Amino acid sequence: MKTVTTILFSFIYISCAAREKDESVVLARVGERSLTVNQLEIALPAKNRTNSQLRSFINEWVDNTLLYNAAIKNGFHQDQSLVAAKDRYFKKLIIASFIQAETFGKSDINNDDIRAYYDAFSDGFIRGDDEALIYHFITKNLTEARKIRSVLNEEKSGDAVDELFNVYGVEAKTVTRGLLIEKLDYAIFSETNDVLHGPLRTNNGYHVIKVMKRYKKGSQAGLAKTYDEIYQRLLKEKQVDLSNKLLDSLKAETPVFINSNFQ
Repeated sequence: MKTVTTILFSFIYISCAAREKDESVVLARVGERSLTVNQLEIALPAKNRTNSQLRSFINEWVDNTLLYNAAIKNGFHQDQSLVAAKDRYFKKLIIASFIQAETFGKSDINNDDIRAYYDAFSDGFIRGDDEALIYHFITKNLTEARKIRSVLNEEKSGDAVDELFNVYGVEAKTVTRGLLIEKLDYAIFSETNDVLHGPLRTNNGYHVIKVMKRYKKGSQAGLAKTYDEIYQRLLKEKQVDLSNKLLDSLKAETPVFINSNFQ
């Protein structure tokens, strides 16, 4: 949704900016309309884009401009309901930007806040599917895969294991049943409850997996798993609270009248 909003806003802005003199490099042209470097820098700043996003933005600008020109040619820009909708939409964009600017950096959330929320609502964090905490190694070489398994299988090989994790950049991660390649999914969630699996060959190479822990569907998820979700919930709550306080302060500063029939 954010991407669509950005593209629509950028298209409106660029359409207006096109009326001003701009001698920067032209990136794309449709009829008499051009997309220039200057317009791009405003609509899609370099710090917020990748090469893929850049190509996608330019191609979408071309498509949107073609459709926009056709719509203008057919008189849709004179439709009063569309003009009103455009004004309402633009007003919402301005409001959203203002609220963000006024509340940015004021939604401080710390670990104590997240822990308190989890303790209060922990019963609501239930796993919807079987999950497992695993270490997942992958290599194109079968000999390497066998060596990985051998190192992981040795109980007294702490240094070797540490080196192995550093070389392959592997960290513990949680996976959900049904979302992996079938062969890996079956191995991790098999009824045998084996800890070490592999080498398992797939189109991507050879996999070696060590299962640290399995969690059954319906079990309670811990704080580590729910941390990000709780953070987003608290952030949303604080943003709403800050927005309401901002609105209350504006009402206190400005005379407001609402017909008694609609209060």
